[in-house]
Amino acid sequence: MLLYQVNCLYAQDVACKVLHEKIAGEYVGNCENGLANGKGKSKGVDSYSGMFKNGLPHGKGKYVYSNGDVFKGYFKSGCKDGKGKFEYTANGKKQILSGYWKNDEYAGQNKANEPYRVTSSSGILNYSIKKVEGDENDNVILFSIRSSMSDFMPDDLEINNSNGQIIQLGKKFTISHYQCPFTCEINYSIKTGFNQRKRCQFIFNVSEKGKYEIVLSND
Repeated sequence: MLLYQVNCLYAQDVACKVLHEKIAGEYVGNCENGLANGKGKSKGVDSYSGMFKNGLPHGKGKYVYSNGDVFKGYFKSGCKDGKGKFEYTANGKKQILSGYWKNDEYAGQNKANEPYRVTSSSGILNYSIKKVEGDENDNVILFSIRSSMSDFMPDDLEINNSNGQIIQLGKKFTISHYQCPFTCEINYSIKTGFNQRKRCQFIFNVSEKGKYEIVLSND
């Protein structure tokens, strides 16, 4: 999948310069020392509106590509960096990619420095994953799936984990004694109507040992 890199190469010869060649052209906004600084709008082959620093997108902004694709989020020195949402078209269908970027590359749905990363979530309305306090040798992941505001154990639940021991505790389950790097894929389905079911999938990685709590919700 093409996620578009914003190259930090620049040139423009106007009173207030925008040092990003793809958006250099017409600029309206704050200026300092001959460079775009502060809030402004600039249009070239692509267009950008938001915060600038030293002639480059820096801070929160909206970048519109010439083909109509849009990135809304944070920039650093002209490149996507931080939380954002990328709206694009692939094979004629509108797609949305949300999460975090680092140095113009998609880093995932969680911050790059988090000890875990969600790599896929489909069919699940909400989820939460967090590291909680525990004994330093307490390597355990606590799971629960919620539906209709209560814990729910799907009859077709599948858990594919890279290592560790799975234990079911009523309508919850745990994975204990896991080793990092750890990867887990959870698949199940829920009823959505008469003889209809929706497939749900959740995939995540853990890079730092400890105790984690994960809640998947279909409410």
